[in-house]
Amino acid sequence: MQGRPITVVRVGDPAAPRKLLVVGEVHGNESAGRRIVAALRATTAAPDTQLLLVEDLNPDGFAHHTRANAHGVDLNRNSPEHWAGAGARPWSEPETRALRDLVLRERPTLTIHYHQPFALVDLPEGGRPDAARAYAELTGLPLRRLSRRPGSLSRWQNARLQPGSAFVVELAAGPLPPALRLRHVAAVLAM
Repeated sequence: MQGRPITVVRVGDPAAPRKLLVVGEVHGNESAGRRIVAALRATTAAPDTQLLLVEDLNPDGFAHHTRANAHGVDLNRNSPEHWAGAGARPWSEPETRALRDLVLRERPTLTIHYHQPFALVDLPEGGRPDAARAYAELTGLPLRRLSRRPGSLSRWQNARLQPGSAFVVELAAGPLPPALRLRHVAAVLAM
C-alpha cells in the first residue's frame, strides 16, 4: 500500500446481534458503490443491526483509477477460494488481509460488495440466494449468475462463514444517479 488508509465506519449499536458489512469499492476503477456507503454513514441502522461500512477497500487503485492495487494485484482474486495466481499467494495483499481479518473478527451476518458495470445482482457462488434475491427485488436489478471468479472475496466468505452470507452487486457503468443511490441505500437498510 502507499499509505492510504482503509477505514471502517460503524453505524448502530455495537452490541447488535446482526452485523451488515458493506464494501463500496474493491476495484479502483469501479467506484459508484462508494457513494452508497457514504450515504449509509448518515443513516440509522435497525435496532438489532450494526452497519460496518468500508467505503474504499482499494484506496491506491481508486487514487490511480486502476482496477488493481498499488502492487498490480486484483484484490477480488486474492482469496484462497480457487486462487489462480493473483498476488504472490492467497492473502498476499494488505487490503485483502484487512478485509479477511474484519470478517473473521466481526462475523457479519451479511456482506455486500459493490462492483461495476453489469447492472445486476450476482447469485452468490457457493451460497444460498435468499439475500441476493431480496436485494435484487428491492433495487429492480436482475438476479443473474456471473461466471466463476477465482479467488473471489465473496466466495471465500460463503465458504468460510456461511453459505449466502456474501454477494456482489454489479452497478451500471458510470456515476450512480442520486435516485438510484437512494434506492440502494434503502435496500441495504431493508436487509
